[in-house]
Amino acid sequence: MSKLTLYLAFYGALLSTLVFLWEILKFYKDRPKIRVETNLRMLIGESGSAQKIGIDMISDGKRPVTIVSSGFKLDTDSHEDVATVYDINLPVEIHEGQRHTSFVNPGTLEGRKILYAWVRDATGREYHSRKRPLQPVY
Repeated sequence: MSKLTLYLAFYGALLSTLVFLWEILKFYKDRPKIRVETNLRMLIGESGSAQKIGIDMISDGKRPVTIVSSGFKLDTDSHEDVATVYDINLPVEIHEGQRHTSFVNPGTLEGRKILYAWVRDATGREYHSRKRPLQPVY
């Protein structure tokens, strides 16, 4: 009888440890995730066409995220190294699989190199694109 009790105690401890680890894994997978991409776009309409820089915010997580601002980190030596994009559609809530794009005229960043694009959510968390997103790929 004592061997059976020992086996059941061991089984219960192992099972509760596995359930605990599974809950931790679920917690980290269930967080909001935003993928940030930046690229050059050509917008075409009835009045003509214009080249723009687009900041794509794509929700890869299962939770909705409220995006409140976006912009660029610039490669400058001065203290003016952050550019915030003016977007009248922000704040916007994006759900799983949805995207939102903010556009910028390239002329407003004349002579400055972009280190990366950033997006900030309502909790203050920042999400970044890859480094030097508009560099040519060789």
